[in-house]
Amino acid sequence: MPPDDAALIADWTALCAALENGDSLSCGPLACGLLAAVALGLSGDSRGFARDFGIAHALVLREVNILSGDLGLLTVTRNDERTQRSFLALSLAGKDLTDRLTRA
Repeated sequence: MPPDDAALIADWTALCAALENGDSLSCGPLACGLLAAVALGLSGDSRGFARDFGIAHALVLREVNILSGDLGLLTVTRNDERTQRSFLALSLAGKDLTDRLTRA
C-alpha cells in the first residue's frame, strides 16, 4: 500500500473515531464512516461508498437521509434515478464539524 493511501486510511479512521466519540453527533458508526469518507474525499456518492466498504446500498441511503435531513451535515447534490445513487457533499455544518474535529 502506498504511503499516501495508508495516511488517508489513518485520517479516515481517526475522523470516524472522533465523530463517534464526540458529543455533537448522535448517530452510529456507518453514518460516521460515511461523513468521514465524504469529508476526506474518499467517496462522493452513496453507491461508491457502499461498494468500497462492502455495505448494502440501501443501508447507506438510509444514513444519507439522516445526515442530509435531520442532521443537515451532508448535501445531496444530485440523484441518479436509475441507480438510486446520491452524489454527496458536506454542508456548511458538516464542514464545520469535520474541520473542528480534524484540528483537535
